Amino acid sequence: MQKLIPTLGLILVLVIWGQISSPAVAGYSSLTLPQILYQGGNDNPRPDALRSLLAQISRRTSIEVNREPITLKLTDPELFRHPFIYMGGDEEFDPFPEKDLAILRNYLSYGGFLFIDDSSVRAGSAFDASVRKMIAELFPQNPLQKISRNHSIFRSFYLLNTVSGRSIIRPYLEGISIKGRTVLMLSSNDQSGAWSRNKLGHWNYDVIAGGYRQRQLAIRLGINIIMYALTLDYKKDMVHLPIILERLRRYNPK
Repeated sequence: MQKLIPTLGLILVLVIWGQISSPAVAGYSSLTLPQILYQGGNDNPRPDALRSLLAQISRRTSIEVNREPITLKLTDPELFRHPFIYMGGDEEFDPFPEKDLAILRNYLSYGGFLFIDDSSVRAGSAFDASVRKMIAELFPQNPLQKISRNHSIFRSFYLLNTVSGRSIIRPYLEGISIKGRTVLMLSSNDQSGAWSRNKLGHWNYDVIAGGYRQRQLAIRLGINIIMYALTLDYKKDMVHLPIILERLRRYNPK
């Protein structure tokens, strides 16, 4: 059973977010989720996904949100005003120009976070190949690594012990870390498909195999990803560590 971790109060999230001096997080009092535009392929395979996730964040947490996501190119000067950016797709896309990669590299190095979601529901998809090529050019000395289950992403809001999505293509997330901070995360499991809900309140896509519980876990993981982008590793302090370890033992018996 997944349970909500007790926190010091979600007001701490807003305080931390508002006080961080990084140029990637300055100047906004409510959360906006930008989606990155790119050439070739399909940069918006799940048009309702971010709006749906924002609604869940608003309902389940104390974070104030802008209910409508926005779209940005990497060259947009507004990029550095946002602590989190999202890139989705399900097809091969054109390589990013080096100047765009340089901007993205700076954004991630200065405190930003990029979440990439493969919505193709296919192992080894053309989108996956394009993404891995992009990441190799972005951080040639820092390859993608599996995200371990003791990462803060699994306890930033909900206590999770599994990776979910619309379809479990890979039972793990992958990421790039710089100086102990994860700056980029990749999911192969169509997270956005599990989040996506239309304006009438109906889910847009069936969850493959796991049903309602799998969808709820995907939503919780989405909220955790956002929380990590805003708060990083603050829950690794000694106040929370005993609680976290006890709950991990309780819900992951040997």
